[in-house]
Amino acid sequence: MTDPNPYPKPPSGPARRPPGPSRRSVSGPPSRRERRRSSSWIDQLMSSRPKRRPVKAARTQPPEPAFASAAAAPTRPPSGRRDRRAARRSPAWPPQADNRLPQLPKAPRPVLYIARTLIIGIGVAAITGTLLSVLTPADTNPSDLAASQTASRTESVITAEGDTAATSTLGLTREVTSLKADLAAIPELTPGLTLTLFWLDLDTGEYVNIDGQKTIAAASTVKLPILVALFEEVDAGRISLEQTMMVQPEQVAGGSGDMQNQPPGTQYTVLEVATQMIISSDNTATNMMIDLLGGGDALNARFEDWGLTSTVLNNPLPDLEGTNTTSPRDLVKAMALLHQGETLTLRSRDRVFNILQRTHNKNLLASGVKDGALVYNKTGDIGTVLGDVALVDLPNGKRYALATLVERPENDGRARELIRRLSQTVSQAAESEIAAVQSGAATDSGDAGLEVPSGELDPDASDAAIESDLDL
Repeated sequence: MTDPNPYPKPPSGPARRPPGPSRRSVSGPPSRRERRRSSSWIDQLMSSRPKRRPVKAARTQPPEPAFASAAAAPTRPPSGRRDRRAARRSPAWPPQADNRLPQLPKAPRPVLYIARTLIIGIGVAAITGTLLSVLTPADTNPSDLAASQTASRTESVITAEGDTAATSTLGLTREVTSLKADLAAIPELTPGLTLTLFWLDLDTGEYVNIDGQKTIAAASTVKLPILVALFEEVDAGRISLEQTMMVQPEQVAGGSGDMQNQPPGTQYTVLEVATQMIISSDNTATNMMIDLLGGGDALNARFEDWGLTSTVLNNPLPDLEGTNTTSPRDLVKAMALLHQGETLTLRSRDRVFNILQRTHNKNLLASGVKDGALVYNKTGDIGTVLGDVALVDLPNGKRYALATLVERPENDGRARELIRRLSQTVSQAAESEIAAVQSGAATDSGDAGLEVPSGELDPDASDAAIESDLDL
């Protein structure tokens, strides 16, 4: 009998797959459905993972040594930002080719320091030389420049014969032999008096020297360089003219001046003390000034720096024994310092000239010039020596410095008249020279009709009649 349904339906419900090889295990290409399932699974897996930004390839670092601790390794991979920072910090590996020149070996530090110091020194010297060449005229005398740069240590301001360095500093030209002969003839009328003299024409550099370098007792003429030293300290700012000074008992001295009559402890300003030291030749004021300036040794060192080789302070004033010394040449040097304006400022120089112009004693060099002349002087008088130093401005514009110290028997009054005649001769020579130039005559200054005073001086004259006019 034939079955009416040759293709029976499979029984419902789960049925076991007959034993045998599985379709998936059969080798061959996967079906489309399997490919779809596998691709969707991969997509889901990839979409579930967090997306990372592309990281630039970091420079690899050299491998760590095998004995590195495992605990030092990071527990999680660094983020992209950390990778970029590490990439920037890490050196290139393998190293890039360096086209730069190989570096030279470094020099030791002492060598570098010495080289730098030499370079800086050469640079400073070059700049200084350039500035000096610009600021200094080409025709400037180096000796004049050195003297002007060292105002407080001006040396060899003027000189007698043979002192070449000092001559070039002041520009001394020649010694006026005719005037020298006229001056040397005057003491022949005064036997027993010894003349020392130095004269300098501050306009032309001509000079006369009659034993002017001889060291002699200074008397009160030594107060002139002390005055100049004071105003040097004023210019330096170490002393003020307004500051007060008190008279000490050991400073009180006899002789000239009225400050000795004031009780110890009396106060004066520095300017008052300096003024009385000159105009009335006050010895007490001089001792106060010496102490203010550091004492005799300090002043002697300063005088030596100025080139005043014969000027030395050995004892306080009045020094009637003549232990304090100077020379006519030194005194003219001090006046030349004031004239040149190299030691003091213009203001201080004017102060010094104002004080010297008011000197009470005008009976020596000042009495030998005509009326109308300006005389800035300081006299000195002890028993064995009479002297005066002056800077003279004549009415015709001539300016000169003259210093004379006359050694004499005790208080011989002829010395005063001798000094007056010497001053008169020099003044006439200067006036005659100007007159000859104005008239066109080519005459020598010593032969221009000088009237040398004639007549022998009275050898019995004494200082009794003129004692009130002279400082002691």
